[in-house]
Amino acid sequence: MIEARLRSTWLAAALLALIALPAGVSKSFAGEGAFSNYFPGSYGDLLIAVAPDPGPLIADLNLFYSAEASRAVLQGRANVGIDTSSLYSLFQGLYVWDAPAINGRFAVGGFVPLGYVSLDAKVTAGAGKAKASADEFGLGDVGIIPASFYWNSGNFHVNLYEMIIAPTGEYSKGDAVNIGRNYWSFDSVLATTWFNPNSGTELSLVSGLMVNTENQATNYRTGTEIHFDFAANQFLSETFSLGLAGYAYKQIEGDSGSGAILGDFKGEAVGVGLGFGWIPASGGGNFSLTGKWLHDVHAKNRLKGDYGVLTAAITF
Repeated sequence: MIEARLRSTWLAAALLALIALPAGVSKSFAGEGAFSNYFPGSYGDLLIAVAPDPGPLIADLNLFYSAEASRAVLQGRANVGIDTSSLYSLFQGLYVWDAPAINGRFAVGGFVPLGYVSLDAKVTAGAGKAKASADEFGLGDVGIIPASFYWNSGNFHVNLYEMIIAPTGEYSKGDAVNIGRNYWSFDSVLATTWFNPNSGTELSLVSGLMVNTENQATNYRTGTEIHFDFAANQFLSETFSLGLAGYAYKQIEGDSGSGAILGDFKGEAVGVGLGFGWIPASGGGNFSLTGKWLHDVHAKNRLKGDYGVLTAAITF
């Protein structure tokens, strides 16, 4: 009965929202702008690798972001004392087919983000210093899922996919703040889930390798990254679950390019927290609301703080 109720809850992961909301962070160095296209804890909350039913699915992810960094490179300049906040809304879609040829299912999809970002920073350029304050609203970097494969054997489920993040967001080196990051990212991801529908227990692990191209406007290349996200959930009823969540992140290649004026940094971080899932009975199992909060317990050359994500999903 629990399994029937959960047909739409996979969507938070299968659509690969790739969004989180860092808050209260500090002492950040690696990655251009002290971050990258990997967002901790954003690779799913519930039934992460379970194949969705064939057909179209849509979701809307609304997020808030507030962060501080002691120093970072933005738009080719060294910045000290960065304070930024953001509001994003991602419109996501996925289409799923049965794939007898691979004894599983196949899907394609992606997301289109709209965002608002504000920034206050002290800018250092040569021997001079100045304060910068700006805000921006516009299109963010579009995500594409050209291929996603699903298999299962009993209670074990596997999802293998490629995520491409394209530099479609508004970007100008002369602006103090930008919606887009102005480089491509290619994330190869393997997700596995063990789910017992009788007990309502789930254990999931997601691992990924993200390769980034250079931001040609600033000649800054964020180094290759590996990341792991995990979830352990227990359904307390047919409609509500609680669980533990976490992530581990590490740059296996340092930042490079003539624009990496703060040096060859490699970031790493570990975070843990809580998650929930709700599938209201009134929605007939076709609507779900999932959320997650994570707290960094370790960070080096990377954002350190709290992350959260909230996703509403509908399947037809």
